[in-house]
Amino acid sequence: MPAKQLTTMGTALALLIVIFAPTPALAADIYYVPAAGGNWSTCSNWSLGRCPQANDDVRIEVSGTAHKAVYYDTNTSGFDSLTIDGDGATYGALWHLDNSLMTDYMYIGNDGEAWEWMEGDAFLWVLENLYVGHYDPGPGHFYLNVQTYGVAVNGDTYVGYQGPGDFDHLDGYHMCNHLFVGQNGPGTYWLKGSEETSTLETEYYMIIGNADVGLLEQTGGTVVGTGASGLLLGLNNGGDGTYEMKGGTLNAHHISIAWNGNGYFTHSGGNVILESNLNIGCEGTHTYRAWYKVNTDDGDPYLFVGGNVNIGVQSLAKYEQEGGTVEVEGTVEIWDGDDDPYTSSYLYMGLNADWLDAESGVINHSGYFDQDGGVLTTPSFTNDSSQGFNLDNNADFRATTVEHNAGYLYMWRNAHVRGELAMPPSTFYMCNFTNNAHVQMGNASFDGGTFVGHMTNNGSFNYTQGDFSASTLTNYGTVNLNAPFTCYRFVQNAYSFTVTPAAPITANGASYADAFQNNANLTIQSGASITVVDAPLVNNDNLYGGGTVNGDVENNDFLIPGVGTSATGELYIDGDFTQAGSGTLRIRLSGNMPITDFDRLRLTGHATLGGTLDLRLTDGFTPDLGDTFRVVLYTGGHTGEFNTVSLPELPNDWEWDVRYLSGMVQLDVVEPQECPGDLDGDGDIDLADLAQLLAHYGTTSGATYEDGDIDGDGDVDLADLAALLSVYGTTCP
Repeated sequence: MPAKQLTTMGTALALLIVIFAPTPALAADIYYVPAAGGNWSTCSNWSLGRCPQANDDVRIEVSGTAHKAVYYDTNTSGFDSLTIDGDGATYGALWHLDNSLMTDYMYIGNDGEAWEWMEGDAFLWVLENLYVGHYDPGPGHFYLNVQTYGVAVNGDTYVGYQGPGDFDHLDGYHMCNHLFVGQNGPGTYWLKGSEETSTLETEYYMIIGNADVGLLEQTGGTVVGTGASGLLLGLNNGGDGTYEMKGGTLNAHHISIAWNGNGYFTHSGGNVILESNLNIGCEGTHTYRAWYKVNTDDGDPYLFVGGNVNIGVQSLAKYEQEGGTVEVEGTVEIWDGDDDPYTSSYLYMGLNADWLDAESGVINHSGYFDQDGGVLTTPSFTNDSSQGFNLDNNADFRATTVEHNAGYLYMWRNAHVRGELAMPPSTFYMCNFTNNAHVQMGNASFDGGTFVGHMTNNGSFNYTQGDFSASTLTNYGTVNLNAPFTCYRFVQNAYSFTVTPAAPITANGASYADAFQNNANLTIQSGASITVVDAPLVNNDNLYGGGTVNGDVENNDFLIPGVGTSATGELYIDGDFTQAGSGTLRIRLSGNMPITDFDRLRLTGHATLGGTLDLRLTDGFTPDLGDTFRVVLYTGGHTGEFNTVSLPELPNDWEWDVRYLSGMVQLDVVEPQECPGDLDGDGDIDLADLAQLLAHYGTTSGATYEDGDIDGDGDVDLADLAALLSVYGTTCP
C-alpha cells in the first residue's frame, strides 16, 4: 500500500476512534422504517424516533413491496451491529457514498437480497466481522469503489457465510484478518482496478471455498497476504475454491490448493509472488481435484515461488503450463497423490508453455512429468517414478544433471534434451544423464528429437530415430539400436554388445583419445560397421569382428576377426591397425580357404605389430605341407613383429614359417630347415651361399628362402646377412 494512502487510512481510523468512541448507553434494536428508504440522518425514519446511536443494533430491512435504499449521509457511528436485509422479492441497500461508518459487526443478506454500496470518499470500519451473504437465501452484495479510503475489518470478512455473497472490489482498500469466500454458502470476490489504488490485504490466511463454492477473480489491483498462513483453496468437505488470476499482483506467503475439497487456480495474467511454497493437492481424503494452470488468455502471466512447488503431495493434483514465465527458487516435486493405478498427479508443459525455471531441481517421486513445449531449465532432474516422463513435440528440456531411476523416458519429434544455458545466447552445458531404467528415443513413426549430453546407461536405451550426434554414450546395460546411430563417443562396458548391419555406428571422437572404447565383449556382425572419425576404436577386452571398422583400430587385449567363437570371418579395417604388447590376435584355422575357413584381418592402412599372435586349429583340421595362410593383410606396410607367436603342432615334423611380408603376415607349412643358411642345398654354408644372398640383397618384398630371406620376413637385408655369417663355414648335419 502506498505510504501516503496508508497515512490517510491511519488518520481516518484515528478520527473514528476519537469522534465515534462509544458512549455508555443501553444496546437497542433500531429499524429503518420507510419502505422505499431515504436519508439515514432523518431521525423520523427510524423506529425509535431517533437516529442510530453508538451501541445500537441497526437494521435496514425490507418492509413491504418496495426496494429499501438508505443513503448514509452522516458520520454517526460506533454501532454494535449493522444488518442490511431484503426478502424474496425486494432488496435492502445502504448507499454509502461518503462519510465514515464504524460498527462491531456487519451483516448483509439474510432473508433476502441486500447491498452495501460504497463510492466516493466513503470509509467503513468493522471492529469484529463482516458478513456478505450472512444467511441463506440471501444473497448479500458488497460494492467497493472509493477514491481514498475503503474497508477496514479488525476481524474476518466472510463472502458467502451461510447464504450466497459477492464482493465487487473496483477501487479502494479492503483490509481484514482473514478472508473467507464460500464459507458455508457460495461466495464470489472480484478484485479490479489499478494495482496502486485497489488493494486487498489480509493479516492472516485467505480461504476460497471453505465448505462451499468460492471464487476470487482478480483482473487488477493488488492482493497482499502479510501473514504466514497464505492462500487456501478448497479447505473442507464440500469446499470448491477457484482463484482466477487475470491481472494485477498477488503477494502471498504460500498457496495451498485442495485440502479436503477441490481447488483450482487459473493464472492467465498478472503477477503471483509467493514467499514460500506452492502446494497442489494437499493433505485430505478427497481424490480430485487440485489444479494450477498458467496460460496467456488474459496477458503475460508471471509466477515467482520463493520455496518449492509440491504437486500431488497427498491427493490427486496437476500443474499445467500453457504460457507465461515461472521461476521457482526451491524444488519442483511430484507425487502420485492417489492409490488408483490408472490415475496420477502430473506436471504438464504444453506447446506454448514458455518458461519454467526450477533453481534447486525437479524430483518426480511417483507422479508423471509430461512436456510438449516450452523451456524447462533446472540444475538437476530426478525421476524415481514408475510413471516415467515424456518429452514430445517442441519440448526444450534443460537439465545439467538427470538421474532416471524408474519407468520410461520417451523422446519424440522435436524434443530437445541438453544442459542449462551456460552463456547467452546459445552456449549450453552438457546434460549428464544417468539412465537406471528405460529410455526410448523415437519409433518407426516419429523422430526421437535431439539429445546433447553424456548418457551413462545402466538400464535399457532403445534408439530408433533422433539426433544423438553431439553426445557420448557409456553403456553398462542394454543398448538396442534399430537404425544408424551417430555420437561423439561410445564406451562399451556392458557384458555383451553386438553391432548389426541394420544399425551401423558412427563415433566422431572429437576431442577424445578414442571414439569407440570397448571394455567388455563387443561383436561386429558380418555386414555391420563402426565408423570412427577423429580418434580410433580402442579394444581393451574382447572384440569379435566380422564386419568393418572405418578408421583406426588399437587392440590392447583380445581380438578375433570373426563373428563369435564358432564361425570364422574377416575384420576389415579401413585405416591403421596397432596391437600393443598386451594384445592378442587369435586366428582360427578350420581349412585353407580365407574367411570361410580361417580368420583374417585386412586393413587399408599401416600395421603396427606387437603382442601375441595366437593360432588355433578347429573342427579337426590338420594343415598340409605347402599350405599358406595370409592372416593379416595391409596396404600401408608394417612396423614391428608379434612379440610372441603361439603355434599348434604339425605332423611329420613339419614347421610353421611366419613371414612378415610387405603386404601381409603369411604362415606357411614347410619342411623343417635342418641347416639354416644352406641356400643352395649342398650341405655346407660357404661362399656360394653368401654370393646367392648378396645377389638378392636389398630385396624389399616377395623374397624366398633361396633368395636369402633366412628370417622369413619377405626381404633380404642385414638381419639375413648376419644370420648367414653366424653359421658361415659350417656343414650341415
